[in-house]
Amino acid sequence: MIDFHSHILPNVDDGSANLAESLHMLSMAAADGISAMICTPHLLKAADFYNDSLYVSRFNELKAAAAAEDIQVDLYLGSEIYLQPDIRFDSIVATLNNTGRYFLVEFPMSNIPRFSAQLFQRLIADGHIPIIAHPERNLGFQQHPELAFQFAELGILMQTNAASLTGRLGPKIQQLSHTFIEHNLIQFIGSDCHETKHRVCQLSEAYELVKSRWGQITAENLFGNNAKIVLEGNDLFANFPIPLAGNSSPQKNRIARFLTNLWK
Repeated sequence: MIDFHSHILPNVDDGSANLAESLHMLSMAAADGISAMICTPHLLKAADFYNDSLYVSRFNELKAAAAAEDIQVDLYLGSEIYLQPDIRFDSIVATLNNTGRYFLVEFPMSNIPRFSAQLFQRLIADGHIPIIAHPERNLGFQQHPELAFQFAELGILMQTNAASLTGRLGPKIQQLSHTFIEHNLIQFIGSDCHETKHRVCQLSEAYELVKSRWGQITAENLFGNNAKIVLEGNDLFANFPIPLAGNSSPQKNRIARFLTNLWK
């Protein structure tokens, strides 16, 4: 399994506080059957794009310490970008594994910003592919889950959290995450781990759930195969999204119009 979303870099955001905690998190990941992790520290503001040296330094420090401890988990560097109008793709951490293509982006928890659709369309046209982090936790998607289909129609990918799937974040979030998978709206699973007690590096329980409900092939794609494609910077041919309630006429309800009407 590849953990697509983690805050395991030491002392860079609200995740791991120090190297010792990061190594503990890595050991937990290895014990859970995770073979690789993408380090995705928060980029919360424009100035964070200029902190490449910090993220690369902490990443190299963690890789060296993990090798010294013989922890068998491969590490890749990226980020989780808080949605903002200006995203700098010349930053080493802006795209996952610095391929220049796929980037993980987080919306405010309370809403879907009005400018997001037009921004994503422009970025996709330039060859940069957004992956929305944990849409099931976002209030806008919770209130209007059909918007996830509208985003998917634009070619936008999505990642859900393992804890959402297993019900650790509550039944409503669990149901929405299951609905998104059933409608081919999710391409990646991540732990979104931050520490060693509550938000932990664990995927195996969610993997078994997905395998039992949607089959081995779906589980392998969501927990590994799709992530490999992204890390290599290759084209990901995702399953066609299936409309949700409220998307019976996709041509009539294009996302730009929908968002404009929703937040007048």
